[in-house]
Amino acid sequence: MAHNMFEELQEKKQKLIALANKAADFGWIPKSKNNSNEKSNDAISLEEIKDKLNKDTLTIGVIGQMKCGKSTFLNSFVFGDDVLPAATTPMTAALSVITYGEKERVVAEFYTKDEWAEQKMQANRDENDAANSLDESKIKAAKELVEKAAKLGSSLENYLGKTQEDCFANLVEYVGADGKFVSITKSVTIYYPKDYLKGVEIVDTPGFNDPIVSREERTKGFLKKADVVIMMLYAGRPFDATDRDIIFKNVRQCGIGKVLVGINKYDIPYCNETNPEDENQIKDYVKSEIRKACRECNDNSLVEILNDVEPISLSAEMALLSQLPMSKITSSDALNFAYKRHCSNFGISTQNELHQWSHIDDFVTAVKNMVENEKNKILFTKPLNAIIAAGDKIKADNDNELNIINRKIELLMMPDSDIDEKEENLAKANKRLSKKINFLGEDLDADIQNIVRKGKNELEDIVDSSCKRMKKIIYNDWSRMKSFESVRPSLDAEKQSLYTRKLKRATENLADEGKRKIQQSIETFFSDAEDLMMRYLSDFDSKDFIKSTKNQILMDMESTDLFSNDSNFDSLNGDSWAWGLLGVAGNLLTHGDKVVNIEDAINSINKNFDPQPFLNHAFKRKDSVIEFVRSKFISDLIEPLQEQIQEIRAKKNDKEKELENAQSNRKALEQKKISIASQLAEISKIKEIL
Repeated sequence: MAHNMFEELQEKKQKLIALANKAADFGWIPKSKNNSNEKSNDAISLEEIKDKLNKDTLTIGVIGQMKCGKSTFLNSFVFGDDVLPAATTPMTAALSVITYGEKERVVAEFYTKDEWAEQKMQANRDENDAANSLDESKIKAAKELVEKAAKLGSSLENYLGKTQEDCFANLVEYVGADGKFVSITKSVTIYYPKDYLKGVEIVDTPGFNDPIVSREERTKGFLKKADVVIMMLYAGRPFDATDRDIIFKNVRQCGIGKVLVGINKYDIPYCNETNPEDENQIKDYVKSEIRKACRECNDNSLVEILNDVEPISLSAEMALLSQLPMSKITSSDALNFAYKRHCSNFGISTQNELHQWSHIDDFVTAVKNMVENEKNKILFTKPLNAIIAAGDKIKADNDNELNIINRKIELLMMPDSDIDEKEENLAKANKRLSKKINFLGEDLDADIQNIVRKGKNELEDIVDSSCKRMKKIIYNDWSRMKSFESVRPSLDAEKQSLYTRKLKRATENLADEGKRKIQQSIETFFSDAEDLMMRYLSDFDSKDFIKSTKNQILMDMESTDLFSNDSNFDSLNGDSWAWGLLGVAGNLLTHGDKVVNIEDAINSINKNFDPQPFLNHAFKRKDSVIEFVRSKFISDLIEPLQEQIQEIRAKKNDKEKELENAQSNRKALEQKKISIASQLAEISKIKEIL
């Protein structure tokens, strides 16, 4: 069933928790971050992993015009049952959120008094005064909602600004075309008692013509944070003018690699007797129309988002019919008719065949792939790498202790003359390795400074280019006869593209360049370090030590965002920019004055832009590499060996007792090594099924 992808996500979370519990039992990671009884270190804790998984929400947004089959799709994709009522009209669609609840219920949020006043103000406008087709659609929607509100009479005021819980059976009253509360319903949350919906939000967004600004902003917020955004088209008229408006209105809120286009009801043109259409014909037409629309609107952000989108044809109705019990299908005239029609059209006779022809599995696989791309790195890969790195560190530390105790045993069994030579070699190794580490730090500083210098210019050029495009919009597209609202979407789109795509992508590229530089420097350093160790510590297993240390650094770079380009970037964004200058002045200014004011605001963006926070963000933990290398080679290896020699000299008369103690310690460390190997094998088994 389609909802298995949600069950699989839950199972994956539980397997990661099981692995983390094992790691905590083994002492690899602390059970809690602030437990004073446990070692204070930077290792991720069991508590943090559980907290991250429990708080994580998978958000899937669904957009598309009415009659494209969204309700049927959601019934198949989410419930595997005929749960949601038939769709409402384009004008009265509410923002709907499907999530987990201990019992079936709906919670409706009604418009506030201010929002309803805004609705009535829109309804009182003349459609001929609309700035564009989108504005005209908002006016029509507001008129319909206000008209439908008449059935509430004087009781309407009592509902405004409130939330209302109701039983699941009454959902149609809030989202149905003729529902009692549909005119004042801002959003509906549908709670459903299925465990696979824990930590899941399926958001069915209202149409592109939402007359209420606050709900429109909430819709944008959902689409921005969504892990996947599904745009559903109707195969009978794929990518018509309404679909274009939806893309221009909503899709630009989404990130690259998040949008999936479904062409629903593909069976209608496919099975048309007079003019049948092949699936590939429909897909090619949609791809062509999407690219054409992007070119015509000259919106680079949309081109980026939709450039690699491959539409997938499906039949949500066929998928749902393949999941319902046959007893339910045969007891319903509508379901039975649909079932027989599909079987006849495709020459099939079973639900399994119906499921295959629905193509729902292809669509769900595409959604899963997107979810994994969004979730895997932060939700699974990072903690998994951190756990494995913690186990590898324990193994490396034990191996290091074992090497040191073996060196001590050798020292205790050496004549004094050989000990003197060993001490001299250690001093040389310390001096030369320290010098190499200093050179590594200087090389990295020089490389990063060059990248920062180049990056500063790149980021400033990006901002300058965006500001020029904004000025072009206000001078070329904003005529005296148009309101500022006619160009605001283009300005906002350019601003959003600047921060959420252009600057972010440039910063990520700089961080990736820095990562490549450090990897190159590490390779050179470790090659030189291995030569030095073989020269001055010939009896030491330097190859394993070098390999282990290098792997730890490379894994840390991946698991802790050494060169960070993670979601914290959002804190650097430019949402504080505003076009408030115009709003304050209102209609008192001439069009020319308004243009000058907006141009001044754009100029201030360019003037006040500071690239340094972006650059600091990209290279925020570079110094930790040098600290780690110095610690591993000098503090953890060379200096303990030097201390051993001093200790042996200080206890010259107790060599036999020291040797006995050292051999006892070695035996314990060898037993621990066996235990760690067993733990690593056990963890690896769990990891393999993740």
